[in-house]
Amino acid sequence: MGDTKVDLKDKRILDLLDRNSTASLSEIAKNTLLSKQVTDYRINKLVSQKTIYSFFTLVDLGRLGYSLFRVHIKLKNVSEEEYSKFVKSLFGEYPTFWVAFVSGSFDIIADIWAHHANEFDEVFNHILDRHKKIIYSYEIFSLLELVLYDYGYFLDKNTNRHKVSIFKKEEIVKIDNMDKKILSVIKSNSRFSYEEIGRRVNLTRNSVKYRIKNLEKQGIIAGYKMMVDFKHFNRLSYKIFIKYDHSKIDQEKKLLEFIQNKSGILAHTKLLGKWNLDIEIQPLDAKDLQRFIIEFRTKFSLIESYELVQIIEDYGIDFYPTKIK
Repeated sequence: MGDTKVDLKDKRILDLLDRNSTASLSEIAKNTLLSKQVTDYRINKLVSQKTIYSFFTLVDLGRLGYSLFRVHIKLKNVSEEEYSKFVKSLFGEYPTFWVAFVSGSFDIIADIWAHHANEFDEVFNHILDRHKKIIYSYEIFSLLELVLYDYGYFLDKNTNRHKVSIFKKEEIVKIDNMDKKILSVIKSNSRFSYEEIGRRVNLTRNSVKYRIKNLEKQGIIAGYKMMVDFKHFNRLSYKIFIKYDHSKIDQEKKLLEFIQNKSGILAHTKLLGKWNLDIEIQPLDAKDLQRFIIEFRTKFSLIESYELVQIIEDYGIDFYPTKIK
């Protein structure tokens, strides 16, 4: 954790923000028995020390006609400088949702937006052409659905966890340029007031409120989520990639219910390709992870095989990239 400190009062605040990241200072103060001033100070401290690295607005680009494609990339032996340049390029120069450095049979996970497979092919061919000297091999998957859960581990283990499903292909809706400006403002800070958003996009408070409520009603804003640095809680972060035995697919519903009732599981993603399911988990330690895997495999014979990778570094997440077409 370095110089960062998270005490019990901080954890009470984090637990509330975990369940409702847009909760008002008054509501948080009341439920944590702190003053508004102390609550505000502690939240700002958690943000400044990067324990909280963002309050995301969960923009569902699937509702705007986009699909999400995942690439697992294995690199050649390259210098740290070349590697860093490549990662920054992936996240900053393309319509990228998420990039991470992992340990396992590959080195990088990159999730990239496109309207359809042909558009993704054009984008990824551009990446390959620019970085062919360092990309050794790759695998491509289509993401069918991403489900995000509350962390549930700041205080007592919380098994009654809220979930938000996004990127599932549904009816496509259209928005105007002002809605796009609002989404760009709030994508990484869902705690901005209507007044603050209005100042940034030159609208009145009521106009901003109306538009945001309408974006929520349309499902373009699927929800809001605080995300934290797992290292500040002495946690590890892993992905478990699972291949199904499709003759036992009737077990999937119970398997997903089991996941929701386990604190520390941050998300699951349905995939099309070599793997059927990706579970992101932040256990206390390697033993905690192994206990989960043993219980998981024992309960569900649907699991034909799995691969475990550790997330070493999360390079960023963007629910509304500026590079989308």
